[in-house]
Amino acid sequence: MFLNKEVEINHDSIIIQDSKQTLKIEAWGDNTIRVVCSPHQNFKNQEIYGIKELNKNGITSYLDFQYKDKHLKLSSGKLSVIYDGEKLSFYHKDKLVLEEFSRKQSDVRRTVGIDDDVPIRELPTSSLNVSPRKFVFNNNICESSLIFEGSLDEKIFGMGGYQEENINKNLGTYELMHRNSQTSIPFYISSKGYGFIWNNSSIGKVNFSRNQRKWKSKNSEIIDYIVTVGDSPKDIIGNYTTMTGKPPLIDQRLLGLWQSKLRYQTTEEVKAIYENYVNKGIKLSVIVIDYYHWTADGDFEFDMDYWEDIDLLAAELKKHGTQIMVSLWPTVSESSKYCNIYNKNKMIIRGKNGENKLFNNLQILDFSNPDTVKFFKKLLKNNYLNNGISLFWADQAEPEMTEYNHSKYLVYEGDFEKVGNRYPYFYVKAIQDNTSNPILIRSAWFNSQKYGALAWSGDIDSSFSSLRKQIQISISMGISGIPWWTSDIGGFHSGDSNSDLFKELLIRWFQFSVFSPILRMHGDRQPHSQKIGSKGGGIRTSGGPNEIWSFGEKVENILTNQIKLRERLHEYLLSVYEESTRYGYPIIRGLFLEFPEDNNAWEDTTNFMLGSELLVAPVVNEKIKSMKIYLPKGRDWIDVYNGDVYRGGHAYNVEISLEKIPVFCIEGSNIGKNRSQIFNIQEIRKD
Repeated sequence: MFLNKEVEINHDSIIIQDSKQTLKIEAWGDNTIRVVCSPHQNFKNQEIYGIKELNKNGITSYLDFQYKDKHLKLSSGKLSVIYDGEKLSFYHKDKLVLEEFSRKQSDVRRTVGIDDDVPIRELPTSSLNVSPRKFVFNNNICESSLIFEGSLDEKIFGMGGYQEENINKNLGTYELMHRNSQTSIPFYISSKGYGFIWNNSSIGKVNFSRNQRKWKSKNSEIIDYIVTVGDSPKDIIGNYTTMTGKPPLIDQRLLGLWQSKLRYQTTEEVKAIYENYVNKGIKLSVIVIDYYHWTADGDFEFDMDYWEDIDLLAAELKKHGTQIMVSLWPTVSESSKYCNIYNKNKMIIRGKNGENKLFNNLQILDFSNPDTVKFFKKLLKNNYLNNGISLFWADQAEPEMTEYNHSKYLVYEGDFEKVGNRYPYFYVKAIQDNTSNPILIRSAWFNSQKYGALAWSGDIDSSFSSLRKQIQISISMGISGIPWWTSDIGGFHSGDSNSDLFKELLIRWFQFSVFSPILRMHGDRQPHSQKIGSKGGGIRTSGGPNEIWSFGEKVENILTNQIKLRERLHEYLLSVYEESTRYGYPIIRGLFLEFPEDNNAWEDTTNFMLGSELLVAPVVNEKIKSMKIYLPKGRDWIDVYNGDVYRGGHAYNVEISLEKIPVFCIEGSNIGKNRSQIFNIQEIRKD
């Protein structure tokens, strides 16, 4: 017995039980502790809610136990947790880093006869009667919540991708749900030296307020979280990706330009675009065929009225180093030849009231159902892989819904509200057959990186404000375990190709993307062309041209020079990808990841490191002539274009031109030794 609770001690865990809750504290490998709480006497259906493929962090799986002054102290390496009978407090090498929120009265009661039987804890007492862990049942649905103490000076990074400019998530409120242009991955690293996983796929919310940090799941009978510590942010990310997975090594042939738009409509159009790039001396890595190339939603095959001989074109392009990627949507229309099969075999997300149409009057496939995956893979093989196309774009991966109300629907695993955030994980896993091939996908979840998820930030607007948001999203997604990331250069919505402001935006976005994991042109440009048919692949209009020559000669020249720069960066980019595969590190990194001892590096919200040697300062405002750039202390920095040397630990005012963005390398670095060959703009212009 411990504070009137039943206790079961094992070599790697302790289970504490009272009449209201069962609490399990478990060593989850090196320097890592997992906490699971249930309102039941067991942890039934625990696996329903959490990460599907969760490994332990390393090989150490035992807890050190101490019992002193009515407290339990449990340790795993450098991480320890103290349990006082109510709340848990986590320490990294004896320094408090995270503490559950509890406001309870002392155990001493005024009832005659029992005072001597209940220990007095030396803790503050409160009449608020607030416990850290709470389960509320209503109509057989359980809402679970967990509260930690707030921390005003703490910095929190990660959490997936939210459309905002704040990279520090502390003091923010975040929906734990995917939307078009929003990816929720509830993991963060803290400036206090720990990482935190909210291991629950239920729809929910987290509020990082100044006085409380409250996590809530709308439909979950489990509270499950993991705390891990390390001596540096890289250590913590290494722990995290050991548990959730690291990306494979990308095919290096895919690190060049990806050409895409909404939407190429015929084989002849794709061939003409490709040939024009060849004539201009530019080698495409990928050219993309967007949605509605198919006969009907759910058919997963080309409409041969418009895509005759696409297999021959795919083979011809592949011989010259360019691959075709095709868009996939999980939507199913009533006109699909497989609609009855999908419905009869419960391969779709089903409405509890019988209404199965979630988005634009379309049904959506349920990839958590093994039968769906088996049937889907067969269609991909017969209609795409056998035609020489093995790159896939998993669009609509949240899935997007006309009304985001998961509680109305069921999936193979059960209530969609319980497990809805897993959808992109099941989607990417259903597609993946070749782990060297990335899958471009509009959302992600824990483990997605293992299956080659290349996340992009969704259908965002064309503005400098949107560009600023993508900087923080790229950093946040990398921290969240998704290092393969990209965005629509120029934004997706409302880009007017004739606007001078848009042309400047496109240039700046392209320059940022040269130093991003994937360089990818895409967007819905204005004005649209007319549709070319009345059914199948002809029923949608096409956006305006979106090739590098579509915006005038001046823009084309600048973008061409940037493409050549990207080609010269190939070896360095590949080394950063290899490091990501080996250690799980992001490709785009906040300055604090490389310079955690520099307080200013934790404050920088715009600049980033590409790998460990290049500092990139994107230009994210229009018509500026100069900008102030902070260079982290402890190193000397070289302007890669002119060789000027700057002492670290200071901010410098740097002149800005339209042709390039500021980039600095660490003096003595490998890329610094080849600086003049890689970054010589005059030499690039001769190519």
